[in-house]
Amino acid sequence: MLLLDIDLEQFREVFVPSITKSLHFFGPEFQVAIAAMVILLIDLVLPRKASRQLAWLAVFACLYPALSVLSLYEESQSLFIADHAAVSADGASGMLAMDSYANFFKLFFLLGAVPVILLSYVAKELEDRRMGEYYAILLASILAGMLMASSAHFLMAFISLEFLSICSYILVGFHKNSRASSEAALKYIIYGSVAAGVMGYGLSLLYGLTGTGDLQKFGERLMASIANPEAAGTLNVTAVAATLGLLMTFLGLAYKMAAIPMHFWCPDVYEGAPTPITAFLSVASKAAGFALCLRFFSNLKFADAALDQAISWPVVMIVISMVTMTVGNFAALWQENLKRLFAYSSIAHAGYMMMGVSILGIPGASTGGVQLIAYYLLAYLAMNLGAFAVVILIENRTRSVNLSDYNGMGWRAPFLGVALTVFLFSLIGIPPTAGFTGKFQLFMGVLERAAKIGGHLGTLLYILAVVAVINTAVSVYYYARIIRNLYLTRIEEGGERVSVPFLGTALVAVLVAMTFYLFFSAESILDKTLNLKILGVLP
Repeated sequence: MLLLDIDLEQFREVFVPSITKSLHFFGPEFQVAIAAMVILLIDLVLPRKASRQLAWLAVFACLYPALSVLSLYEESQSLFIADHAAVSADGASGMLAMDSYANFFKLFFLLGAVPVILLSYVAKELEDRRMGEYYAILLASILAGMLMASSAHFLMAFISLEFLSICSYILVGFHKNSRASSEAALKYIIYGSVAAGVMGYGLSLLYGLTGTGDLQKFGERLMASIANPEAAGTLNVTAVAATLGLLMTFLGLAYKMAAIPMHFWCPDVYEGAPTPITAFLSVASKAAGFALCLRFFSNLKFADAALDQAISWPVVMIVISMVTMTVGNFAALWQENLKRLFAYSSIAHAGYMMMGVSILGIPGASTGGVQLIAYYLLAYLAMNLGAFAVVILIENRTRSVNLSDYNGMGWRAPFLGVALTVFLFSLIGIPPTAGFTGKFQLFMGVLERAAKIGGHLGTLLYILAVVAVINTAVSVYYYARIIRNLYLTRIEEGGERVSVPFLGTALVAVLVAMTFYLFFSAESILDKTLNLKILGVLP
């Protein structure tokens, strides 16, 4: 016997049409989920070697939903609404949001997954393995990222983040007979479990303070509960509890973004994981963390809040940004393993992107952190996946990712050497590459905000910009070490030219072209990213 008091007539008349309407807009996610299950079923009847060809079905499973997203790009809807009476009463939203912001990240994950799938196809370390489950779980990871970008409720945000985490654990440990891969997966699980527990407790505090898990409503209610004049005697306690809840929630998100202080997993996991998965974690997983973080904290207007009675939230974000980029860049200086070097580089770039997070909720500029980070992620997708593509193609030949194995590689593989140099210049931020435009826009956004607000916080933003410039100069050293080995280090006797398969060459060429295109077409692309809107937040 059901103990729930369910009005069947209301269910048929209200909820069924609502779910049906939501499923129409949920089409891209549904298509990815179906494709993942189809790949798993087909893999059951395919021979081991033939399962590798499922990569092409996985590519189709990314491109077709991307077309569906484009057809819905300008839609603005709340999906899977549980209480329609609440919608009309106080503007509550559903579990997922359909807006240009979510659609941008859906396209980012779907199109960004295509190079990862193709890199997995050409990577020799994944040869002679049954790949159906690999591609299915990779598609499931993309689905989780799409849900994270669309999450409009605490519960959905937490579930989608854990969905992505579990898929990532499996992919990192895909080399079941490799001690390094198994160790990396174990460390990843331990850190991920701690981060999930911390974030879950933080969300529970915020729910207790606001009485809602709705991302569109909790910010307003949180500020109201802190500033309530009738609770003057408990104001400080409320502010402290709110700050603690926000900090713990941020720590859970920082784990995905590889930001300080939740970065410890990154170098070991990047080193032990299959290299295509390292590339995936460095771009897609990080982008998913930022997508959820930006949606979550865009609902808070810190300049009008009483949170400063406990701690200044923008100051916390500024400090985390500075420390993250500094630790990442200085730790990368000593690395001899390229996967560990790019792991610390990834931490440093998380620090640069945290500059955009630090100006959320602070009025006074024409461009916001959300839109600036969106462009930077596009540039990071091209240059970081491109760098990993070259690493994988060289690893196919050398079976190593040590820096010493790149001695003279620019002469043994001229195209790969030139391409890697382009990607490294972009990671540094040298024109005419996408990395320059991405960093320039972030730096100028911070400086513009600092000039508008002035005061103590404005001074800190100026310091943040200076620290970012210094860190960019520091990063030149370890990126230049790679270029030096490519061209200026003596080739060992017997060094032969490295042959590259056509698919690998084409993929690297596309990513090089994208790196330059994002620079030369920056104005038109920025017009797109600067118009991104979060449902219920941005005008």
